[in-house]
Amino acid sequence: MKMPETTSTFFDFMGFSGEWSDAFQLEIGMQPHLLQDDGTVHPGVFSTMLDIIMGANISLETQSFAATINLNLSFFELLPKEKYRAETTILNQDGKYVTAEGTIYDQNHSLIAKGIGTFKTSPIIQG
Repeated sequence: MKMPETTSTFFDFMGFSGEWSDAFQLEIGMQPHLLQDDGTVHPGVFSTMLDIIMGANISLETQSFAATINLNLSFFELLPKEKYRAETTILNQDGKYVTAEGTIYDQNHSLIAKGIGTFKTSPIIQG
């Protein structure tokens, strides 16, 4: 399945790039504006990355819009690394409700963050 082309100033600012193969994957290279004053990566960067990747995967798989209902995250390493890659898997689908798991790894494949989210899907309105 081809990932839809999107233009987003937010994606540009964050430095996200994505691809769809067997599963949707999102990458980000660490940039100075994403760091906190103490030099660590702001957890919001990883939260955003996990929310986006899980929602995008659900949207592509179900061909619907996915809204986050609940998101539970754990962070294991906030020291900046050169590059990060996020991957996701759908764990369960029960009607309109879909649960997914997302993980973020650094360039050495060390686990950086992990999350589980529940999303509500609704049809995409074609105009």
